[in-house]
Amino acid sequence: MTGKKIVVALGGNAILSRDPSAAAQLAAVKATAKQLVKLVQQGNDLIITHGNGPQVGNLLLQFAQGSSPSNPPMPLDVADAMTAGSIGYWLANSMTQALQAAGINKEVAPIISQVAVAGDDPAFKQPTKPIGPFFSRAQLSQEQQQHPEYIYREDAGRGYRRVVASPRPQAVLVTHTITTLVAQGIIPIAVGGGGIPVVAEADELIGREAVIDKDLASSVLATALKADQLLILTAVDSIYLDYGK
Repeated sequence: MTGKKIVVALGGNAILSRDPSAAAQLAAVKATAKQLVKLVQQGNDLIITHGNGPQVGNLLLQFAQGSSPSNPPMPLDVADAMTAGSIGYWLANSMTQALQAAGINKEVAPIISQVAVAGDDPAFKQPTKPIGPFFSRAQLSQEQQQHPEYIYREDAGRGYRRVVASPRPQAVLVTHTITTLVAQGIIPIAVGGGGIPVVAEADELIGREAVIDKDLASSVLATALKADQLLILTAVDSIYLDYGK
């Protein structure tokens, strides 16, 4: 029986819950990898994607606390790429070990994915994407004093988080590469954190300060790949339509 082509989207909050340490996040990824291998054992082709909301927010806080004129903080698109690299490394490492333990000889390849967005997307003027840690109402006041330039919103009844622009993904610019890897039996890890948002201007691709929703980017990728299934793994019990409306 021919297996399916399955895009598996792993939520950033499913990787980082309460403990932001590298060891805790790696442990969560290892547990997930053991479950994903079962899909491979069934003969399916996997494409793994993941979020980065908590991770990129924490990285920006580290930038803010340790930056100086001689060591300035990196922009948000670069932070997207940095967290895509670190989480991609954890996933590749964990999947490789889990595959070997199951007697499966497959390579796993993380890909830093640029994703095209529109330069005039209204999202750039209306930040909605939560990133970073959750804050209580008491903590929020202190955070607003330290970072008056940030915008905060309540997120899923679990506290307050910083929100940033989240433009809609138009195309994953490494789709051909991903297709080639899948055809060779390699498991790609793509659109990490929703991918790095870039806008085409003349003959350049310009990174933009934003975080793309990883579920939307994963759906764009799944459609382009003609995938059979899109699985979304997250830290909450259910998916809600029109949440909060």
